[in-house]
Amino acid sequence: MAVAAALASAFPAGASLTPINRTFGDLTLPRVRAGTLAIPRNQASGRVRVIIGLPLPPLAAWSGRRFSSAGGARKLDVAGEASRRYLARVVAAQRLAAAQLRRAIPQARISRRFQIVLDGLTVSLPVTRLPRLARLGFVRHVYPSIRYHLATDTSTAVIGATELQTLTGMRGDGMKIGIVDDGVDAKNPFLNSNGYSFPAGFPKGQLKFTTPKVIVARAFPGPNSGRRGRLPIDRNASFHATHVAGIAAGDSGTCSPGGRDHPPTCGLTGVAPRAYIGTYRVFDIPTPIGDTANTPEIAAAFESAVRDGMDVINFSGGGAETEPANDAMIEVVHNVAAAGVVSVISAGNDRDDFGLGSVGSPGTAPDAITVAAVSNTHVFTPILAVRTPGAPQSLQQIPIAGSGGTRFPGSFASSGHRLVDVGALTGVDGKPVDRRLCGPDSDTNNDARSPLQPGSLSGDIALVSRGHCTFVSKALRAARAGAVALVLVDNRPGEANSIPIQLPLPACMISDLDGARLRTYLATTGGAANVTIGNLIQRVDTGRSGIITSFSSGGPTAFEHLLKPDVAAPGGSILSSTLPEFTSGAPFAVFDGTSMSAPHVSGGAALLLQLHPGWSPQQVKSALVSTAGAAWADTARRQEAPVTLGGGGLVDLPRAARPAVFTEPASLSFQDLNVSRGADSRALVVRVTDAGGGAGEWQVELTPQAASNGASVDLPPLLSISPGGEADLVAVARGSAGATAGEDYGFILLRQGSVTRKIPYEFYVGRPQLGLMEAKRLVKFQAGDTVKGPNRVSSYCCPAAPFGPPPDYVGPTMDETGSETLYVTKIDTPVANLGVAVEAAQAGSLVDPWFLGSPNERDVQGYAGTPVNANELMFDFHVDIGAAGASFPKVQRFWIAVDSSSDAFTHRPLPGAYVLRSWVNDVTPPKIRLLTRRVTAGRPTIVARVIDKGAGVDPLSLVIAYRGVLVGAVVYDPVTGIALFPLPKAAAKIPKGRTRAVVTASDFQEAKNVDSVGDEIMPNTSFRPVKITGVAGPALTWVSPAENQCVAKTAGLVVVASSNKRLRSVRFFADGKQIGIDRKGAAELYSGSWRTRLAPTGRHVLRAVALDAGGRTLAATRHVRICR
Repeated sequence: MAVAAALASAFPAGASLTPINRTFGDLTLPRVRAGTLAIPRNQASGRVRVIIGLPLPPLAAWSGRRFSSAGGARKLDVAGEASRRYLARVVAAQRLAAAQLRRAIPQARISRRFQIVLDGLTVSLPVTRLPRLARLGFVRHVYPSIRYHLATDTSTAVIGATELQTLTGMRGDGMKIGIVDDGVDAKNPFLNSNGYSFPAGFPKGQLKFTTPKVIVARAFPGPNSGRRGRLPIDRNASFHATHVAGIAAGDSGTCSPGGRDHPPTCGLTGVAPRAYIGTYRVFDIPTPIGDTANTPEIAAAFESAVRDGMDVINFSGGGAETEPANDAMIEVVHNVAAAGVVSVISAGNDRDDFGLGSVGSPGTAPDAITVAAVSNTHVFTPILAVRTPGAPQSLQQIPIAGSGGTRFPGSFASSGHRLVDVGALTGVDGKPVDRRLCGPDSDTNNDARSPLQPGSLSGDIALVSRGHCTFVSKALRAARAGAVALVLVDNRPGEANSIPIQLPLPACMISDLDGARLRTYLATTGGAANVTIGNLIQRVDTGRSGIITSFSSGGPTAFEHLLKPDVAAPGGSILSSTLPEFTSGAPFAVFDGTSMSAPHVSGGAALLLQLHPGWSPQQVKSALVSTAGAAWADTARRQEAPVTLGGGGLVDLPRAARPAVFTEPASLSFQDLNVSRGADSRALVVRVTDAGGGAGEWQVELTPQAASNGASVDLPPLLSISPGGEADLVAVARGSAGATAGEDYGFILLRQGSVTRKIPYEFYVGRPQLGLMEAKRLVKFQAGDTVKGPNRVSSYCCPAAPFGPPPDYVGPTMDETGSETLYVTKIDTPVANLGVAVEAAQAGSLVDPWFLGSPNERDVQGYAGTPVNANELMFDFHVDIGAAGASFPKVQRFWIAVDSSSDAFTHRPLPGAYVLRSWVNDVTPPKIRLLTRRVTAGRPTIVARVIDKGAGVDPLSLVIAYRGVLVGAVVYDPVTGIALFPLPKAAAKIPKGRTRAVVTASDFQEAKNVDSVGDEIMPNTSFRPVKITGVAGPALTWVSPAENQCVAKTAGLVVVASSNKRLRSVRFFADGKQIGIDRKGAAELYSGSWRTRLAPTGRHVLRAVALDAGGRTLAATRHVRICR
């Protein structure tokens, strides 16, 4: 704050000096961290990479074999004569289009070509030529390149795979499952090829990486993936696909020798243990968070899998949903289904971060089988054990999740400690202590305010509830009362979540159900009991499978509000194969994620296709959705999970093998009903077909899980199906004129005797308030406030919880309490991006812009349309940065609602005045100039000027890297571009001589880059190599005004000065005459002012002279102009 005060008093009028906040609830972004910055290749090329769709239908669409019923070939015959003739026609048309493109845009470069699941070309070109590209007559559509990431035992029995194998003998023989991922290790013991032989026409791809089990091995190198990207598996990077392949098709009866995260375990099996595997490596683009993949390579892999004859494609990855009309993978998945191939895709792992509306692409594709994650029957964790004689057996093995990746010290396992329920203690106010252990509601995170009496936990372990205040503040209160450790009771259903940060004392989390049972017991023992807490991994059989995990992404989809996911399968504590290089020894590991739930369903789909070779992808999907069992919303497994989390529910393969009827579509998405101007309704038709044994009359019933007042669904009471025939079921969702706004969802049940089949449905009855407002035209800069006027909107969607869940995990996910201003803008030609950012805001306010596709608070443009950073490659990912936008948007009008939030813990409104900046087509990074090239050796203040003319600089991205540390800026001024990096004690010293460093800065568009704009992974980020010279004496650098700047009537003068001895003063001179002296400074900044009223116009010379306690002086000059 001293730095900010110094700058505020010295800088020219109009400067906007902002201290950079780094604390956001439980998340604190460290200013100093260990690490280095590697400069990515091809930075700042100014090019975009897109797929252009061409006029002819791809082969799969042309073939007309979509969702065929029994009779005829199920899969597309790519090698057939008719297919080869049509492909030749497509190839010839593509050659002509490529020649025309090169003539029209000589700078364009063409790479991948698609003919089977897309008719298109991958093109790289300057972003300025994008409108020209879209106007070319042969270009049907322009698709962006979306960035995708990995959506990172007895689980097969959870979905009934073992039962189905026993009943039918089906084990996947002859079925082929394509794993589009980071490369399968064919040498892993779980994929042992003994007893297999290559089917006819195989192996394919890079043959030395194939076996009779893994029969295809291909690589699809992405931009900058280098030589290793051409390998079907990279033993230094791959790990994920092998785990996925083991779940889907690992050999029966395999044993794991154990590893760091699990004990030795035998009896492992995949869902379809005799199925073949094809590996298609796409995740090969190196980034700081692991290898990623882009749309062109993924589309090429899907196309290759269809060409190779795969029956099922598993994609355990995903990316933030973008405008579906511009998402090539939606069309790819549709045409994969048309080719007769089943696509199974992870729902995503984003619900803890973004709430509902977080299902990722391509899981948003209507033709995909999108899979949510549920708990397994067991976990692999250390345990907490109650050692008091007579304690229930259920309290002898309580699974725990650690804190910040750490485990408890061994002393807690070898000797018992007293565990105390803080709710059993009497607080300083004479009342029982609130189990959440927070400060007063007006200041919940003030750790100096505690309800605990001093010494009340001396030597004990505190049992505390999660929520209401930060983890750190709870730990500090417990420690100050004498606690030696902390056990938190989770407030989310399911198995315990890890504590995301390391706390100042040993800590762990237990599930809500285990916590309730433990507290019930402690109530009989005076609130305390002797416990041990282990640090060795054990397998703990909980018997509570089928609970939706808190990370599993939920629907409806962000843009079109379609019901997803479709089904659920185990995705927690899954033991499967991986690379020993990844685990440093073991070829098996335990992973969590919807990455693990999808291959359960892929294996299941393979079993169903082996049993029913004539089924189409739609019929496989229908069978899985309509017969699914209950997925659970609570740890006690008493409340069924909503369809927005689990779709049809937990896959039940024995029932899916005998579906009785097929339903198309498998679920009903009525989307939004707007009752602002009267009643609204929408009708949808489900075609119900006899699947064998389904003829006759079916009763039709509605089983709502959530219903708002005034909303209803009209259904016929009966549905009659003739043998081998079909019937149409018409369902009408209605909202009356007086209906209450809210979400409606549940199941339509078809009942025939004891047989029931279900069709999930969802819709929202809304009264959009923004549509009642008059919008202002958006310009480059606009000022406004969220103080004056009414508050119309308190929440936005979708996603529904971009700031994460509320601290107590119940209640509204956000509370936008400001007075909204609505802006409107229009895009007339295709652009790479557009958006807005809060450039300046009133101190103490939290201003949030929301980017909308219509004047409707439920039409947020996905992750990018929220105020949070949606780019997981950045330091400030998922932080509310006050910027919102859209990547590769449709050509249309867009609206921006500027609102303000409330404090998540105290609920205090945070309105204020703001300056809003807007941009269009920003694909260039900020410009960086280091000012302090010569500094006093030690820990001086480093100053840089960082300017961005487009989206503006994200202050949290400002980092200097040197000598193995990364140091963030303290203050940034968007007017002058000045960024200050005072080096703290935790940072390395600048030695005498030359030090190499890198200064990095991103603009706000980088925070919205859910698409990969070009070949570079961070196109809106600058990485500037610099050299800093450390000296043993004084150093002096001008900061403001800039060289040759026109100065105002009163010019603010700022220099940064340092020495290895105390600085006595800095004197300022104008044209040789002293005009000021600063003897104090702040953080090595010294300031003065120059009144120029009597000075003539033209060029002038400013001079600053620093004097240290040793009598040494150093001077620096600056040339300026007076312009009147």
